[in-house]
Amino acid sequence: MEAAIGIFARCGFDRATVDEIVREAGFSKGAFYVHFESKEDLFWAMLEERISRQQDTFRRAVGHTQPIADNVRTILSDVFGRLRDDPLWGSLFAEFGAHALRNEKVRQRLASMYERWRALIAEILNEGREAGRIRTDIDVQLIATVLIAAVEGSIMQSRLAPETVRLDELLEPLTTVLAEWLTPRD
Repeated sequence: MEAAIGIFARCGFDRATVDEIVREAGFSKGAFYVHFESKEDLFWAMLEERISRQQDTFRRAVGHTQPIADNVRTILSDVFGRLRDDPLWGSLFAEFGAHALRNEKVRQRLASMYERWRALIAEILNEGREAGRIRTDIDVQLIATVLIAAVEGSIMQSRLAPETVRLDELLEPLTTVLAEWLTPRD
């Protein structure tokens, strides 16, 4: 998987080949096909593994007894930290998103992944509402969509304009804005 990330990031998803991936990984093509049907399957395996880890972190990070800002900060720190620790992943995900726009089957599967993300976030927000910690006057599906867009938009801008948009500098202001938006009004 590590070899694939490097190849995908260097060549782009569409131009990367299974031959290059197995050569860099030091495995045979047969070994690859024992585990994966295609390079798309390899990417999905990598994506599912990362999503699973991140969703577990989200569930553990959210405590309905702590301030909302602490929960938001923990989640943003985790997402931004993973990108700092694995800098190729953000670029690879953007590349795969572009691939999905050209391939209907991939687009549908990626759309399904986003639906799972929104459902998880909506579930967390609803639990927060029940605990009296999240506003009740805004739609949780809208909030979930906006939260994903804010995080992904920040990541994209940090990749395109790293000299002016730094995720480590965005952490506190973005935490403040999102926490103020989510916190019930008196």
